[in-house]
Order: sequence, then C-alpha cells, then structure tokens
Amino acid sequence: MLVANHATMRFGGLTAVSDLNITVGDREIVGLIGPNGAGKTTAFNMITGVYKPTEGNVVYNGTDLTKLLPHKITALGLARTFQNIRLFREMNVLENVLVAGNLRMGVHFLPSVLHLPGPLARERELRDRAMHLLEQVGLAEHATDSAVSLPYGKQRRLEIVRALATRPSFLLLDEPAAGMNPQESRELMDFIMKIRDEFGISILLIEHHMQVVMGVCSRMYVLEYGITIADGTPDEIRKNQRVIEAYLGVD
Repeated sequence: MLVANHATMRFGGLTAVSDLNITVGDREIVGLIGPNGAGKTTAFNMITGVYKPTEGNVVYNGTDLTKLLPHKITALGLARTFQNIRLFREMNVLENVLVAGNLRMGVHFLPSVLHLPGPLARERELRDRAMHLLEQVGLAEHATDSAVSLPYGKQRRLEIVRALATRPSFLLLDEPAAGMNPQESRELMDFIMKIRDEFGISILLIEHHMQVVMGVCSRMYVLEYGITIADGTPDEIRKNQRVIEAYLGVD
C-alpha cells in the first residue's frame, strides 16, 4: 500500500533522513524505531505532506504523495497521530471526533447555513458514526466530557479515534505509548491489534516502548542519524548487534 523510494529530507546542510526505503502491505503493522533524533518523525512528515522530500518520493496505492498537500493526502485515506497529543482543548470528546468526520461529510457552506434537509441528515449520520466509534473503543461514556479531562491513556486513545473518524485505510501512529504506565501500554497493544482487525487498515508505528513495538509489529525498520541501519522481523531486530549498539552504545 505504501512505498517510500529513496526518500531524503535535508534542511540546509543537515540531512535529517537519508535514502529511506520502506514498504507497508495491506493490513500490516510495521514499526519504525530508533534513538531520539534518528529522523522518525521527519519520515512521518514526508509521508503525510508536512515536508516535501528533497529527493525520492512516497507512493500510496499508486499515487505519488510528494506533490500533494496534507489534507489531500488525508482524503486519500492516510491519517496520523502526533508525538505530543493535539486534541482540541475547548471541545468535548464527541466534538473532537466530529471535527475529523467532517472530511467525509461532503456538504457545502450555503446549504449548511440554510439548514436544508440534506446537510441535516448528513450531520445526524456523522454524529451516529462518531458515537459508534466511541462505543467501539470504550469511550462512549465520556462523549460529553471535556477531552482534556480524560486520563492520559484515554486521551491517547481519543486521538487515535479522531484519526479513525477520517475513515482511513492507512494509519500512522507517532509514539502512542509515550507516557503510559505498564497497564496502559498492554491495553494499547490490544487496541492497536483490534483497530487493525476491525477496521481493516495498515499501520506504521513509531515507538520507543520496545514491548509494544515488538508485540504488535510483523516487521520493523531501524533508523540512526537518519540512516536505515536494519530491517526485519522483531526477532531479527532484537538480535541485531548494530541495533543494540545504537540504543545502548558501545563500551
């Protein structure tokens, strides 16, 4: 579904990501790991249109993404979360999901202002779908709660639900386990597998929590200083000496 071909990102004289080549198949969960500053989030930003690669390209289902703006890429079926939670602080849980769902609503400004039957029906449909998503992930009871009043783990889950509201076929998760306790991390692993199975989507995952990434990914890529130093199954990565050195250093 997704292919990065020699994708490179330079900022002046600094090469943040060099010659990135990754593939993610249908309904596959793939990990992108590496020490802090390895270029993982920069890779996500190239895929989602925040940055245009200096060299190479990213192709999704045959479409070159490198010439598209982020909202066009989202409309194609890619959605993402962020390393730092970016919920709409002044909105409740349901409203956060409704905002994302508007991408697929297909209603123009004037009919909405005039409260014509078509937009009203689609708004009801959007609200019903948002509530259904919240029910699927166990957040329906918090629908009218302030989004930022939720416990940290549920805020992370809400951010993923908001991404799912765009009806993606491909989901990019940027450190979803950051700041979670061991119990929340275990629940997140089950949650990631559940959304892959129930929504039929592919997932590219950045994560420092090794138990999470090793537990849910079928394959992994490892970056160090913007360069891919290893790729393979979790078992292969776990035993790779260069990966061990990148994370732990060499005495």
